[in-house]
Amino acid sequence: MWWVANNEHGAFAARGVHGQVICIDPMAELVIARFGAHPCAGNPHSDPTSLPAFHALAKHLMAGA
Repeated sequence: MWWVANNEHGAFAARGVHGQVICIDPMAELVIARFGAHPCAGNPHSDPTSLPAFHALAKHLMAGA
């Protein structure tokens, strides 16, 4: 499934089970592919740390532009 972040960058992600995600941030021109093997299939276990980290990375990369 595709999920929209509703953030100022227009980011969106394809999320699978066990922590797998492809995060696309068009404004930062950033694509992150995360392969996951979390023991629990649900994303609520990895999203609270992963998604903010992806956004922080995008903001950091844009700050240097």
